[in-house]
Amino acid sequence: MRCTINKKRDHIPVRIEKGIGPFSHLKIEERPELLIIKTETSYKTYSSGVLGTGITETDTFYNRFVHKDYYSDTPSLEYEQYLMKENVRHEQIVGLMTAVWLKERAIYCYEGYGVRVASVITAGVGNAVDITADEAVPFYSSPGTINMFFFVEGTLTDAAFLQLFIAATEAKTKTLSQLGVIDPATKTIATGTSTDSISVAASQQGPLYEYAGSMTALGQAVAKLVKISLEQALKEKR
Repeated sequence: MRCTINKKRDHIPVRIEKGIGPFSHLKIEERPELLIIKTETSYKTYSSGVLGTGITETDTFYNRFVHKDYYSDTPSLEYEQYLMKENVRHEQIVGLMTAVWLKERAIYCYEGYGVRVASVITAGVGNAVDITADEAVPFYSSPGTINMFFFVEGTLTDAAFLQLFIAATEAKTKTLSQLGVIDPATKTIATGTSTDSISVAASQQGPLYEYAGSMTALGQAVAKLVKISLEQALKEKR
């Protein structure tokens, strides 16, 4: 895949390949209810998931499937108990949760312009929501249905980590708009689902990325990884 080049705005031609590609250090184990992603070394990670929230360092990442009627007053504790029952590592890990079948995950990678980044994304829009709608009110929500993991080979500043969250979110919202995804409660274009999660992990070795905004190769790579992944995942469901 090659994006359209807009020379006036100096966009970078980002090419995306399906699968892990050159990321031999990234290992994925698939279980019926647990997708396990491991890196050879600990990665510095910013995450908004259920376990390992905020800033941490880990080499183990989980995307856990739960049914749409899942409910727990203490989801982080319940998640840890589930991992112990599965006899897998449960401390100092990053754990996201989804009601999307894990076999529908989209895995892509990009390598070029000094950038190496891979993504693992699951997506569904059964609980789509327009966060900007005036009539939107708090309501009980099911587990996150757009979960995005990004693995960057390089050293990110704190600003770059946060800018990748922005890039991924902007790309998610734009792609949902292009696909015509509607918030069923407000009948307006959805901006996401009610409990989306993002994990950005970097090896903190190799090239330094001070910034990762929309005019950088790294920011554009992540945005286009989101776009192609959501198109794959959601067009198959529509």
